[in-house]
Amino acid sequence: MKPLNWQTKWVFGTVAVLLVILEAQLMFSVRQNSQTFDESAHIYSGYSYWKTGDFGINPEHPPLEKLVDTLPLLPTGIKDPPPLPIHFRAASPIGGLQILYSNNADALLFRARAMASLFTLACALLVFLAAYEMFGAGAGLIALLILVFEPNFLANGALVTTDIGASCFVFATVYAFYRYSRKPTMLRLSICCIAAGLALAAKHSTVLLLPMFLILAGYEIARRRSSERGISETRVHQSLRLLAAMAVITIVAVGILWSFYGFRYAARPGNAQMVPTTSAYVDGLKFPVEAGIIRFFENHHVFPEAYLFGMTDIVMISKTGRPTFLLGHDYASGQWFYFPTVFAIKSTIGFMLLLALIFAARAIWRSEYRRELVYLIAPPLLWLAVAMTSKLDLGIRHILPMFPFLIVLAGAVAWTLLRQSRGWAVVVVALLAFHVVSSLHTYPNYLPYSNEAFGGPSNTYRVVSDANVGWESGLKNLANYTNSHHITQCWFAFDGPNDPAYYHIPCKPLPTLFAVLIGRTQVVPEQVQGPVFLGSSELSGFDFGPDDLNPYQQFVSLRPTAVLGGEILEYDGTFQIPAIAGVSHFGVANTLMQQKKFDAAFEECKLATQLNPKLIYPHEILSSLYAQRKQLNDAISEYQAAMHIYQTVHPDYQAYSDPPVNPLGNH
Repeated sequence: MKPLNWQTKWVFGTVAVLLVILEAQLMFSVRQNSQTFDESAHIYSGYSYWKTGDFGINPEHPPLEKLVDTLPLLPTGIKDPPPLPIHFRAASPIGGLQILYSNNADALLFRARAMASLFTLACALLVFLAAYEMFGAGAGLIALLILVFEPNFLANGALVTTDIGASCFVFATVYAFYRYSRKPTMLRLSICCIAAGLALAAKHSTVLLLPMFLILAGYEIARRRSSERGISETRVHQSLRLLAAMAVITIVAVGILWSFYGFRYAARPGNAQMVPTTSAYVDGLKFPVEAGIIRFFENHHVFPEAYLFGMTDIVMISKTGRPTFLLGHDYASGQWFYFPTVFAIKSTIGFMLLLALIFAARAIWRSEYRRELVYLIAPPLLWLAVAMTSKLDLGIRHILPMFPFLIVLAGAVAWTLLRQSRGWAVVVVALLAFHVVSSLHTYPNYLPYSNEAFGGPSNTYRVVSDANVGWESGLKNLANYTNSHHITQCWFAFDGPNDPAYYHIPCKPLPTLFAVLIGRTQVVPEQVQGPVFLGSSELSGFDFGPDDLNPYQQFVSLRPTAVLGGEILEYDGTFQIPAIAGVSHFGVANTLMQQKKFDAAFEECKLATQLNPKLIYPHEILSSLYAQRKQLNDAISEYQAAMHIYQTVHPDYQAYSDPPVNPLGNH
């Protein structure tokens, strides 16, 4: 074997240093954040897959990353709680909370996050190798530098979710297909098959690889540069070979997907049923084309049951949507311009300018790089185009698979301009420095990153919400803040699944939508004395809706005393909060109804409607309770009040719930 020269040693030494820096940022940052909203559900499901093989837990995502992330939890011997016989969306987070918070939550979470970071390291290495192979060592190192300080990768790169795994394997598959197209061999085809299978097992959205293959294969056929492949091949033979390759990739990839479900069709062991059943869930899909395809797959067992259940769920919420908050405005569902706008908000200015300078990098437009440009531009454009049609706009993490392609492209542009002229070299160095500094400025709270044009991380909550801000991960920040400021009396609205009491936060809880749903609501007075701490989701109206629907609307126009970790806002003073108090009474009434304590629930609902007249749910409950008491006029009055709210107070938001039911039937 030929010994490496000093240049090669320097390049790979630099790569090793950058990967160490990347891992250090990931680990030191996530240590300082509590769990994000979805992580407990993923941990519970992954751990249960290992212990019981029950893929009915959290079936909305395939099992690959959940299995890998929970692998270091197996030696701990923690007890796996049995699945609850309730809807999977509620059962998964509840089981996750039992696993984490009946043990050392921080230690378990850190172990799982450390495993998740391996996907980011793998993706970073692939980005370097792809840029190196396509454009040279300089482009590879610059692309790796960009990724190491890319705030969205740092934000999601060590979370127990499915986004980073999907990003890694989508890029790996396309890169493998690129290498196969350049030099078709069985080894390269096999690598592409494995990468595609792992991608399918990572996330449902990776089915977009199929149209990507069609686009790239079409380009290869149109290009027809046989001399580069070193073989003599007619266009017909090339077309047949590529079609055969795609067929093999698809078949092997589906086989790999089945392997992650233990080659078992049934989602649950022992003939246990999903809640709801798969058939009932597919029947509830109100889109005939998609429902017909999934029903065909179900009848013929083309895919495992849990995978089909998750596919149904993704189609359902992508088509019907959820409320969206963007640029300070609430929308009843996703908007086509959401993802381009979020990309502009949450990408560094340096990175975006490097991409824009592609038109100035003359050498990159040479015919010798045409194939590389197609492979780097077509996949992210397709991903973005599909994302723009979705009505599920919850965060930039949904378009994270675009970033590896764009990072390689930015690395190529930067390297080309560095060699183009001294003036361009100065510009490139300045933009790379700006990218690095902007990213470091937000450490350790990468989730709420926004670039300087939108006010930076402390102002991100003003323009976006949910996973774009803190994703309910700021409990450690608040605990440290209250401790360092000697705060012993406070109020806190927190819409995450985990309990702030675990971190010894001394605040009394204010009601949130999630707290109402899980029965974790206490009555609050109409007037409170600050400090009042509010999660960014409460200000955005993400849960309750805009304007009058949002009980926390009065705080939107107030200037916070402090912004903790970009996510939790502090307000000092004395506040009259009747609308919030009304929600708390409804939350208590909802719990009492479940306990069949109807008289107590009746009194709480009356208080709720007095304090927050535009809250629809207590009117509905009162209508039912009046009917039970045979007070028919009062029942009709409350039903009419609820229907009036449903039809007139932001009816586009009310449409996410069923209309009020007349307890007297047609009377």
